[in-house]
Amino acid sequence: MAAGNTTDTRTHVMGDMLMLTGTFTDGGKEVSFDGQLSTVFAAGGHLTSIFDTGVKVNAGNIAAGSTVLTVDTVDAETHFAVGQTLYNPSGVRLGVLTAVTATELTIAAPGLTVAVVNNENYFVLGANKPSITLISTSLDVSVDETNNLVIFECGNRSATSDVSTADGRWWILGQR
Repeated sequence: MAAGNTTDTRTHVMGDMLMLTGTFTDGGKEVSFDGQLSTVFAAGGHLTSIFDTGVKVNAGNIAAGSTVLTVDTVDAETHFAVGQTLYNPSGVRLGVLTAVTATELTIAAPGLTVAVVNNENYFVLGANKPSITLISTSLDVSVDETNNLVIFECGNRSATSDVSTADGRWWILGQR
């Protein structure tokens, strides 16, 4: 996949300030503010894609409404925390975690929003932040004032990967 970057055609004017917004795919890139802003006050962004944790459904298919999910393949405690929202591979929200052990996830009532199938992977929205890993998928934003660039960087999926697949939205606020 080739990284992409789109700047929205509409800008947002607030007095002498201007906000530029856009989207990025496959890890983001650099955005030039040359000719649009004289100074950048702030810049930020957020991820809009889901990330595969490698934690899989175990013990067969699990019905919608279930609150206890048996998992395998990867220790769930290294990928999930209480309060985190769980997603399926299609991006459907499954529920919020109320307890996590190495082999079990507990979802808040009323339970799973949809059924899940055996060996289906569980996902999280945004950056996957496992507790022990070489995965780095958080979003970093840097301003290069010398070259009039804002750089949006999302790390790699693993120690052996040199490609990011994260998608998201960005914004830059500055003086015209």
